[in-house]
Amino acid sequence: MRWTLISMLAAVTRTPAGPVRLVVASARELIRLLRATVLPRPHRDLAHLLHWFAWRRHHQHQAAQAHRRWNNITAAATT
Repeated sequence: MRWTLISMLAAVTRTPAGPVRLVVASARELIRLLRATVLPRPHRDLAHLLHWFAWRRHHQHQAAQAHRRWNNITAAATT
């Protein structure tokens, strides 16, 4: 599989030897190509989405608390 990936990248990035000229593929295009061909698709089932949503909301809550705490510390230090 590794050699297949390397040969695909080489085929995409090389310049063709004909009248048609292509721009060298950008890093974003190569990553998109990898995602479309090699990397597995992400989970899209309901249980996974609900778990991710709950984790994200919890992380946002923790970040907001830390932000408020830091603002309180800096406000107390400057007054």
